[in-house]
Amino acid sequence: MKGCQALFQVALASRTYHPAVVWPTCLQRLTIPAGRSSSRVQILATYLQCTQGPPQHGLPSCLPGGRMPPLPPGVYHIQLFQSLPLAPAPPPILVRVTAPRTRR
Repeated sequence: MKGCQALFQVALASRTYHPAVVWPTCLQRLTIPAGRSSSRVQILATYLQCTQGPPQHGLPSCLPGGRMPPLPPGVYHIQLFQSLPLAPAPPPILVRVTAPRTRR
């Protein structure tokens, strides 16, 4: 199979937030082992895209240093994105994003 870096991505989505997943444009051979596979993933409660300067086209402003801003508090579901349709989508896993704690 050919792809770029990964065949799958995982991100948070909600009724009002539908992330735009970006796939790198490199092309390489990727091997999918026979049988059942699993991978650990880290999911950040941040937007996947932001804009330098004021918000525009539904994108929030980037934080200093070009960092992604946090998602607003609320209920989200973990969503699997595939570069090619290879596997059935798993059932949604709901998570609650809370506001960051302020340091004293």
